[in-house]
Amino acid sequence: MRTMRYLRSYRFILILCFITGFIVFTSRLCSSRTNSTFVPLKILSDRIDERLHLLRQHFHHVNFSMLLERSSSDKTPSITYRCRASCGGWGDRLRGITSAYLLAILSRRRFYIDMPFPCNLTTFLQPNLYDWRPVELKSNRSQFYIKTLQSNQLAGVIYERISASNFVQDWSIYDDIYITTNSDYIRPALANKQIQHIVQLLNFSSEESTQARLFPLLYEILFRPTHSVTTLVDQLLLNLEYSNRLQKRLMCLHIRMGKNPTMINDEVRSYRDTMVKDILDFIETNLTINAQSLLFITSDSLEINKYILNRYDNNQTISIPGPIMHIDRSSSSSSSQKQCQGFLKAISDFYVLGECDVLIMARSGFSEWASRRRNLTNQFKQLYLYCRGIYQVTGHGWRRPFTVC
Repeated sequence: MRTMRYLRSYRFILILCFITGFIVFTSRLCSSRTNSTFVPLKILSDRIDERLHLLRQHFHHVNFSMLLERSSSDKTPSITYRCRASCGGWGDRLRGITSAYLLAILSRRRFYIDMPFPCNLTTFLQPNLYDWRPVELKSNRSQFYIKTLQSNQLAGVIYERISASNFVQDWSIYDDIYITTNSDYIRPALANKQIQHIVQLLNFSSEESTQARLFPLLYEILFRPTHSVTTLVDQLLLNLEYSNRLQKRLMCLHIRMGKNPTMINDEVRSYRDTMVKDILDFIETNLTINAQSLLFITSDSLEINKYILNRYDNNQTISIPGPIMHIDRSSSSSSSQKQCQGFLKAISDFYVLGECDVLIMARSGFSEWASRRRNLTNQFKQLYLYCRGIYQVTGHGWRRPFTVC
């Protein structure tokens, strides 16, 4: 009897241990599954927060209060960057947007971005620290329109005024100013001797007073990607997970060919006939593509994109899905839905290029601005430009070897 009781007790303990172990295992499994689906959705968002934190440290001396100042009154004078029709690609638009934003700050005006072309910008980007979303302004307000894209002569006149006259005072007679441009007005405005009493309030150093230096700060102040963008980028960044919390090295190619069967309305780009071969030869000679690396490709040519993706193993190459389109030069046969899908891919590609450990790019405002979003301490680490050959970009003072490339 004692033996039977002992066996029953022993059997009961075994069953209890088994049930307890099964419950613990199941809960941990569910927890890991929950984490694996939740954490990736914040990969890009966390990186943006970290980037902004580092930017605040780097620009700790800058007057952030002035950069973020925004009156809540609709009666406040304003500057709006407007793009309601053809106004350049994403690189051109970023040059115009950041210029108009700084002009608004210097003239103490509210800043808006009105960009419904080819589809509404707010579908892909939302305000981060500064709310630039457009509002309907009363029609009885005095207005001034600056459109420099169609006239080099007008562009020169505006540049001269922003460089040498007190444009803040000159523009004070207008309630609302609308600017459509792809020009850099940051450097001339900050160097303008007529408004130094305002410029000095921002406390930028002389070395920082250029669009290239200030771009990463101004961009992060203005923009944060929407869920549609973060979803695509997070799905890509998730592929960088390797083992033991190590991450694969992200090597990126931006191959801008110009006019090709995918971009029939684009302009012809010279000296790019051997670009793909030159870049791939450089990669295979100087870089290592293996299990610890991932090659990201974005190009304006569907044929080239497919060629590079198929050249290597599937687990070694990756790209953002979606139609390849120039946001300003899409085919007239493209539906509005396809144009918006192409815009979504372009913005997602732009964010990925800012996360690259190695970046090889053709000369293009798109990838040049994206490269400025890389970590400030490693902004020029393994950064290469194709300009009739491959050259390493070594710092802010580096100049490309040819004007046309």
